Amino acid sequence: MDDQTDRTGPGSRAAGDAHDGRRPVGEVLPGIRMHPLEQGDRPDFVFALVRTRDGDGDTAWAYRTSAPPNREELLGALRIQVALLERELLEEWSGG
Repeated sequence: MDDQTDRTGPGSRAAGDAHDGRRPVGEVLPGIRMHPLEQGDRPDFVFALVRTRDGDGDTAWAYRTSAPPNREELLGALRIQVALLERELLEEWSGG
């Protein structure tokens, strides 16, 4: 399975592999717009969670990375984001 057909995530490949299939973000996610980073911040790594829709209109979730991730660091960052999202949803649901 390669990055083109895997809908759940990219296959694992060695860091620095010249044939890893990665392309510029604008080619992979055409037409997608995002908020910019803070002034002076430079991107170092990207983990993109993407909701996709196929020709029949069915949706699925996929993820893509800009480089092979440090999985422990990524897991920690995702856990923090999940906790923040849960807190925001609870505040919305409670009217706070």
